[in-house]
Amino acid sequence: MNAEEVWINLVTESAENPIELKTKRGLNFKLVSNGEFLTVYKSEVEPSSKLKSPRSIYKDNFEKVFPYYERWTIGEKGISEEITAITVNSVYIMAAIKSVTR
Repeated sequence: MNAEEVWINLVTESAENPIELKTKRGLNFKLVSNGEFLTVYKSEVEPSSKLKSPRSIYKDNFEKVFPYYERWTIGEKGISEEITAITVNSVYIMAAIKSVTR
């Protein structure tokens, strides 16, 4: 799947029902869409990410991070820092991509 297909899948699915996901470190979070962008919320399921406020994920940031996904899955050294330099939402974006492409 390409970035556009994954984005559409996530926006569509999470607009109908919130998606419960886990980060690579096992922290739960909830992904919700308004049909245009994604919002990350703290999960009611423990252990939950420690978000102080919801975070928005916009398509342009998603598309910038998506090409790094394969390198991230194999644990390439330094890749997390590279992705985090693009967006602070990288852990949530990668977990969301994983949920669609697995």
